Amino acid sequence: MRTRKILIAAAAALLLAVVILGLAFDRALELPEASPELVQASSGLDEIAIDARLHPDERMLTVRQTLRLVNRTGQDQNAAVLRTWPNAFQNMDTSPCTFEEKLYDLFYPDGFSSGALVMKSAHAAGQAVLHRYTDAAKTVMAVPVPGGWKVGETAEIELEYTVQIPRMAYRFGVWDGIWTLGNAFAIPAVWEDGAFRTDAYAPVGDPFVSDCANYSVSVAVPEGYVCAGSGWAETEKAKDETIYRFSAPAVRDFALVISDRFASAQALEGNVLVAAFAEDASGARQLLRYARKAIGVYESLWGEYPYQSFTLAQMHMPLGGMEYPALAMISADVLSQGGRELEYLIAHEAAHQWWYALAGSDGWNQPWQDEALCEFGVLEYARSVYGAQERADLEQTRVESAMRVTVSQGVTPGAPLDRFSSMSEYSLVVYNRGAAYLCALNRMLPQGLNPFLREYAQRYAFSRASRGDFESLLTAFTGEDLSPLTRDYLDTTILN
Repeated sequence: MRTRKILIAAAAALLLAVVILGLAFDRALELPEASPELVQASSGLDEIAIDARLHPDERMLTVRQTLRLVNRTGQDQNAAVLRTWPNAFQNMDTSPCTFEEKLYDLFYPDGFSSGALVMKSAHAAGQAVLHRYTDAAKTVMAVPVPGGWKVGETAEIELEYTVQIPRMAYRFGVWDGIWTLGNAFAIPAVWEDGAFRTDAYAPVGDPFVSDCANYSVSVAVPEGYVCAGSGWAETEKAKDETIYRFSAPAVRDFALVISDRFASAQALEGNVLVAAFAEDASGARQLLRYARKAIGVYESLWGEYPYQSFTLAQMHMPLGGMEYPALAMISADVLSQGGRELEYLIAHEAAHQWWYALAGSDGWNQPWQDEALCEFGVLEYARSVYGAQERADLEQTRVESAMRVTVSQGVTPGAPLDRFSSMSEYSLVVYNRGAAYLCALNRMLPQGLNPFLREYAQRYAFSRASRGDFESLLTAFTGEDLSPLTRDYLDTTILN
């Protein structure tokens, strides 16, 4: 009888705890104020406003977009150049997901499905203009500016288009009730070395180079759908739909994850509102728990998290996860496994908020400059949370073992994306062997590498750093010329 009373009391206590926990997760939290650094970074940036509506039955977004772009090229221009990444998915020849036969069926479980950005109209300086594409895949779009676009002048460009969303398990597509809309909108091309960047949508890595802009995004979704994005949204109920209004200052791109199956969880981690979306409440709580730990660890190592919120959302993709500013997409397969694999995946994606979102780099020519830094971050996360032995074991498993694997001649951590023959080769070399370089630096420096990384993040916050910038700052920080070591790790082919 006493045992029964104890069990009843325990059950009641558990029920109360569940109710309290549920209230804690469901209660709307206030978005923290933007930091002075974010306010300052957003001042004077290009302004991009997007008004989108999701049409699930048609697998389509309808979009009206206005871009207010300042000519910072140092040269008078006749046209603005935009990147329209969805057009890479129009056919088998240009899709980045048809490159590897063993991954094709995972990306396209029902066979090939087309995606595209279909431009209906373009206006510049208040006049209708004829846009033109300058590449075969139609991912580089020139928009003429009537009367010319002088240095320092602002060009206002208005676009109306539809985005056809392919049926696929990828960072851009819809699969099993989850819409992943990464690189779905038109964004300004980067001006560099006297020309606009026109890199192709490479089949390995993240071939996107972009500068920070201020995004205001409105997304209308059918009633019952939940929308996660690169920022925190206010919601408005309208007839048969919900409108999500995002304000995202000083971000390099804007991405969305949408589903009518999402449960959510949220909490404050210091001055960051962390939110998680998954197909069940327990999955959302897992994402939230690990994300909060990662934010806390990295803030202590590298400085303040750059944005007001950090959102994680479940998605379908066979490659683990994908980062965007203030947003990480996490594979449903890894989420279902849980445990350390999930924890370290979230730690990697969270590290991208410093190495990509904050301190930008060239993801096409020097992908190690964010991916290897994020892998090093996972090692430091493991040390902070689980101790030195866990870090040593993880370094042995993920870094040292990669140094003993034979890869193609000429493939090194410092190589551009078009040198790699597969995603597995790219991951092994750029992520793991690239991290070996950072581990070597970590052992050399008296206080380890993190003090340097903190200064690097601060120096290149909301801008982009070249490899030369990284090396120059390293020399200034250490007082030593470490270029021989850098070349040895990043540019030398390992012969096993």
